[in-house]
Amino acid sequence: MTELALIHGLAASREIWRHVAGLLPGSVALDVPGFGAPPVGEGFDLAEVADAIASALPERFDLVGHSMGGAVALTLASRHPDRVRRLVLVAPAGLRAFPPLAGAIAGAVTGPLNALRRAGAPLADLGWGRRVLLGFGTAEPVALAPSEVRMLVGASRGATRVREALATVASSDLRPVLRELPVPVGAVWGERDHVIPRPALEVFRECRPEAPFEIIEGAGHIPMIERPRAFADALIRVVHRL
Repeated sequence: MTELALIHGLAASREIWRHVAGLLPGSVALDVPGFGAPPVGEGFDLAEVADAIASALPERFDLVGHSMGGAVALTLASRHPDRVRRLVLVAPAGLRAFPPLAGAIAGAVTGPLNALRRAGAPLADLGWGRRVLLGFGTAEPVALAPSEVRMLVGASRGATRVREALATVASSDLRPVLRELPVPVGAVWGERDHVIPRPALEVFRECRPEAPFEIIEGAGHIPMIERPRAFADALIRVVHRL
């Protein structure tokens, strides 16, 4: 596999890729500006963020984006199609636009909720605590090690643009971008994803009916943590089919 850039989702960091980076030869995990890396601009403009990430990458690369990172990766590929060899979207955000007010409200609420989750990180030692901390993010929160849950909760520590990013991505409709993208694209989805559920995969397939995709059985919205080997294998299969 050629060099593969991994872009994480909302209120996370490059740490979410830690179990699969070694399974993906030539991969590099990046922190998104405003989420571990220094922010760009005044808010969270997808084009500005995408350009900042592109400036840190080699001349040609494969690209993977998860959730919010999927919206960023799709924007990056559309703006720099000559540099992106292949694109894989992992349960990407941005394929359904919500009213701007709804996105703004969700963003305003999410920041304080993340702070509460970090304060409650010791609850990760308890089964019910893992359910509370991860909510709908994973298929089986209790099955994850407490250390994994603490990592996921703590990953939002460097997230300074959660409100702005969520408002931007929630109100974006990137379906026209996906349809017209001159880059080979595929998808990976968790079978039990309740954050960006399976109907969104059907939207993806309507936009790109020729695109290969893989479903990770027994995984929710964070398959690279829940089932890392299965995720890495599925991702490699999709890339090789592009």
